[in-house]
Parts: sequence; structure tokens; C-alpha cells
Amino acid sequence: MLPQVASLILLAATAIAADLPLPPPMPAAWPPTDEASPIPENFLKDPLVTTALAYVQATVPPQYLNIPPSQYKSPCVATYPADTAATNCYWPNNLCVRTNDTAGFKADVVSCPGDNVWGLTYDDGPTVNVVNGQNQNDTPSLRAALDAMKLKATFFIVGANGLQNPEEIKKSFAEGHQIGVHTWTHYPATSLTNAQFVAEIKYTEAMIYNATGSLPIFWRPPCGDVDDRIRAIATALGYSTTLWTTTPVRDSTDADQTDASPATSQKIVDTVKTWFTAQKSFISLEHDISPFTSGIAINVLNEVKAAGANFPLKMMPVGTCLNQPFYRGNGTTPTSSTSTAPSATPTSVSTSTASSPASPSPTSGSPIAASAKSAGEQVMVNKVAAGLLVGVAALFALAV
Repeated sequence: MLPQVASLILLAATAIAADLPLPPPMPAAWPPTDEASPIPENFLKDPLVTTALAYVQATVPPQYLNIPPSQYKSPCVATYPADTAATNCYWPNNLCVRTNDTAGFKADVVSCPGDNVWGLTYDDGPTVNVVNGQNQNDTPSLRAALDAMKLKATFFIVGANGLQNPEEIKKSFAEGHQIGVHTWTHYPATSLTNAQFVAEIKYTEAMIYNATGSLPIFWRPPCGDVDDRIRAIATALGYSTTLWTTTPVRDSTDADQTDASPATSQKIVDTVKTWFTAQKSFISLEHDISPFTSGIAINVLNEVKAAGANFPLKMMPVGTCLNQPFYRGNGTTPTSSTSTAPSATPTSVSTSTASSPASPSPTSGSPIAASAKSAGEQVMVNKVAAGLLVGVAALFALAV
């Protein structure tokens, strides 16, 4: 019995000693904005990733970390072993969700509590589409439609798109919309290695922090591609896995269409209008990835406005409907600074990547930066506690 106790104490000491720096260190360079492949291997060597991966390896139970990745087939399509899909709660397999917290991960977020609340979310942006000097059917015009109705929403940001449009993240954040993580490349998460997935989260997190001075709490797996391995890693990194309601279906299917005609757009809007009824609260899935999807989102809002007092639902961000904070710490106000984002090319690595636009970095006086001191103090306490546990474990071992 004593050897087992000693092993458990050593495992606990390892977890306590692990350090996940928050706010995250800025990377030496941002990954490419090409979403056709995962983040390149050389970007996985940045301390932003290696430190977080070490933390994950020290804190996530091995039975989750050792779940094999699926096989990538195409965007939003991966081949998952049929004999383990149910055991590992692979979402595309019968829309499996985890409804309870466990020792390895938090429960999935799939709906808002209560009745008649619409958790409003938009994925894949930000995007900018300027026609004759005016924004049309893009993130700025969608945000304008929301603001005109005094509505707030959750925007799940793709890092590669955010890097190209950091000002849009700042504006959405400043106007009170919730910013969430949607990975860097929008690659199916289960097809990634542990290191690749950590990189997808941390680079996007760092980019959002660089733009807003705040660290998100919510992330959404691209295409809902998630299993228990991905849930556990995301939980260790401080995130709640956020999906959308499937019973009844609250996916607009806007991003699934191959025919971007006005008739298809109207058909989707008409389908979403069937949601305009008293019901159990839900979380929807819409997109601001293209003029087609953003246009649909704006038209849906126009229909809500037209319904007037007869509209029975309250629309709000996911964090609001759950009565949970959007961000870690209290950082809700963008900071300003003249410092710039990392370069686009890793130091000591020769590669060709897209240029990284300059973006203000948080100042030392920002709310989340202030909390970093507490985090550092906690790390020191953790390491002292770890040392004590190691000592106790050694005594147990000697007693055997």
C-alpha cells in the first residue's frame, strides 16, 4: 500500500510543480495564416508551446493523453476508430457530449440554462469585406447590426484570421462582445497531436491577449471535432469546451452550403425564423467567415428586429447566459501601447510566412497583467508545496 501512496504523492507533486505562465509569453513569431495545414513543426518549439505542453503532460491523466489522434481527411472531416468513438465521446459520432465534470475535464457547454434564452455565437472571423469604401457582409457590418439592436454576442476567433484583422478583435472586445478561441488553423482538433493542439490554443490565446489584454475562458472545437483527449487538454489550459445545441438543431448550416445564391440564403433565414418561439434555452451556430454567412447573420437579425415585441427570446453571449465571466481575471478593457506584435518568422529558424501586422500589446497596468503577479506568487507557492510532497513521498518510500 505504501508504495502506491508514494507514487500518488509524487504524481501530485509533479502536477503542482508544473507552471503555466499567465498571461502567456508572447511568441517569437506568429504562425502562417495558411489554414490548409496544421501549425508548422518549428513553431511548436516556442516556449509559449513547450511550457504549456509540459504543464499539460504533468496534469492531464495519461488515459486521456494517450488516446490516439484521428486521421485527417478534409476540412471538417476526420476518420475516428469506430471501436473507440463512443468510449472517448467523439462528438461527430452520434453528437456525443459530456454533461458532467470529471477529474479529467469540464463538462461540455451545449445550451443555456432555463427558458427563452438564445446564446448567440459566430465562428471563424474576423473578416473584412470592403466594397466601394463600405463594409459589406463582414464582421464590422455584423457588429454594427448587433450594436444597433443593443445586442452582444460571442465571437469564436480563428487565430489566422485574427492575426490579419486584429483591429476587429479590439473593436468587438471594446464594444462588449465576448471573444472566444476557435484555434489557429481551424483544423479538426482530434487529428492533431497533443503538441499541435496545445499550439493551436496557445497561439490563438496569445494573439487575443495581445489585442485585448484579456484571456478567454471559452473555446469551440472547429466543426465540433472533439473527444476526451481534446477536452482534457483544453480543460488543463483553462478552457470550457463550447459546442451548440443539437436537440433541437440550432445550427444554421450557413457554412455548409456550396450554393451561395440568394435563394439558399433566404432558405436558411427562413429556417432560423422557425426558432423564434418560446422554448428551452439554446446556443446557436452561425458564422462570419464570408460575405455569404455574414449576410445571413445580418438578415436573421433584421428578422428579429422586424418581429418586435412578438420576439420571445433574449439574445446574449454564452458567458452571459451561463452567468460566468468571459475572461480569466477581470480584464475587460483593451489596453493601449506602442509596442508591436512578434515578427512573422521564428528566430533561428528559416521559413517563409505571412507578415504579421503590428498590434498593441497589453501594458503592465492592465487588469490581467496585474493578476500575473498573483499567478507568479502562486507558482512559487506551488513549487514549495511540491517540494514538501516530494519529501513526504520519500519518507513513505523509505518506510516500505
